[in-house]
Amino acid sequence: MKVFVFPLGKVVFQPSTSKPLNIFEPRYIQMVKDSLKTGTPIAIGHVDNTDIEHKYFVGEKLSFVRPVAGFGLPLVLEERADGSLLIFLQSQGKCLLGNVTEVGFPYIVADAQPILENLELSQSQSAHFMTVHKVLMGWLRANIPDPANREQLIRNLQTPSEVIGCVASYLILDNDLQQLILEIDDINEKVHLVQGMLASGEAV
Repeated sequence: MKVFVFPLGKVVFQPSTSKPLNIFEPRYIQMVKDSLKTGTPIAIGHVDNTDIEHKYFVGEKLSFVRPVAGFGLPLVLEERADGSLLIFLQSQGKCLLGNVTEVGFPYIVADAQPILENLELSQSQSAHFMTVHKVLMGWLRANIPDPANREQLIRNLQTPSEVIGCVASYLILDNDLQQLILEIDDINEKVHLVQGMLASGEAV
């Protein structure tokens, strides 16, 4: 498939989540509008250095972007007078980024291979999952004081993938660890890893 690549530092987009983003650079405002017009997903590529300026050519590999990225379609919540946007990027999954496929745009257009995950939680990981779920509920009660907002978020946490995605996004502070969770393709391995991180204090 084709994706528009949004390289961001300190941001990892987990499957089964939504990511609020303020879009203010003209090239990425155009990217969002082109995504809405064409239905092309936006992939958030985690990078260590967002200051890289580079002219790409067709077939070039995206060497400075982590190859596994979350992708989704934008929902515009607000378009401001200065043209900047507040959006929700709604997850459609994750992908392996490929090479540049088109030039002439102010943003990166590349091909990508969707990555399928095993989302079935095994009995052996049920206890670990319940521990992670309990920690998340406690964090939500402590950090989202508005009951209506908190209940709305909890209603969206129906599957193990949604719970783990939320924990990885909000309770795991280290971006490299977030990327590590993203790159795992089995929900049982994710649950085991995240439970270990919570137990060892590698989280909020």
